[in-house]
Amino acid sequence: MTPQLAIAERPKVGERERVLVADDSPENRTIATGHLKNAGYEVVAVTSGEEALEVLATEPIDLVVLDVVMPGIGGFETCRRIRATPTIAHLPVLFLTAMGDREATAAALEVGGDDLLPKPMHRAELLLRARALIRQRKTTAKLEATLQALAAQNEQLRRLEVDKRKMSQLIVHDLRGPLGACLANAELARQSAVGEQAEMLDDMLVAIRQLDQTSRDLLDLSRAEDAELTARLEKFSMTELAAEVATTMRGMARWTGIAIAVDVELEADRVVADRELTRRLLQNLVHNAVKYAPHGTTVRIEASVDGDGLVMRVVDDGPGVPPDAVERIFERYVTLDDDPARSGSHGLGLAFCRLAAEAQGGRIWVEDRADRGGASFCVRIPQPTT
Repeated sequence: MTPQLAIAERPKVGERERVLVADDSPENRTIATGHLKNAGYEVVAVTSGEEALEVLATEPIDLVVLDVVMPGIGGFETCRRIRATPTIAHLPVLFLTAMGDREATAAALEVGGDDLLPKPMHRAELLLRARALIRQRKTTAKLEATLQALAAQNEQLRRLEVDKRKMSQLIVHDLRGPLGACLANAELARQSAVGEQAEMLDDMLVAIRQLDQTSRDLLDLSRAEDAELTARLEKFSMTELAAEVATTMRGMARWTGIAIAVDVELEADRVVADRELTRRLLQNLVHNAVKYAPHGTTVRIEASVDGDGLVMRVVDDGPGVPPDAVERIFERYVTLDDDPARSGSHGLGLAFCRLAAEAQGGRIWVEDRADRGGASFCVRIPQPTT
């Protein structure tokens, strides 16, 4: 071998790997030890499987080279015991054998061997396999360490997320009381207000209800992650529910000159669903539509029956949803606004809508209205068969 190749084979200074050679033949042991030492390895040579196990119990080793046939514990049994010992089970094992290739290979794989080298051994082949096995083990060790580090980081992030979710629940819970008081007092004051004062209270009610809706969405999203959000099914009038949502949202729509129309088919009037979840789902969709609809247009709330399901649609004439956003728009904190802080959009409303639909066994999607522009947000909730 050329000097350049010989140098390339040697481990770097300070990185000498240790190889354990177990062979009862003095000649074979001397040959293997000499080749490995000349290549820069530190070698520990023993004559039996028992001695090999004793060394492994007390000394750090990077590669084990075992003769298959030895007095006492042979190479295969030694390998089997290595694999059964957690602290050394990871070590690569290279067998030396004079047995027939097929017979030896099958037995070596069965006991957990990594490679097999026939006798008489050639120096280049021995060094090539030794280096490959050691590199493979080091690479595996690095990957395992990386996976362990990632697992630890993932667990830490999971705990932080749990803590953050619990903190959010506490904050939202504490906000609900003051918000309820503000809403009740504003509604009471509105009953006797007139003129400019009445308009100011209307604006105040819209803002309080919007904040209350956001706090409810946050709380329900947290509950869903804890598997605590369940649908409470009941019969109710879809016509009444849609009218209630329209009445609630007209105060906000008045700001931008948006009209809200309701069209509920007769067959869709009596439905079975979670009324509160459905109301808030529909209110979120109408709120979203009113925010993006052009001045002077109409947002429509539609409900119909499709097979065994209730289909609700909230249709607007706004800018629509880009094709690349039709799926991710329902993810938490995703918003299409260039300036979410200015628009007041936090990417929670549509995330809650998907949650509310799925909690009732339904689904939500958005359709572009290619003929007239705008978007149609659709929700389908299955109905019990009669």
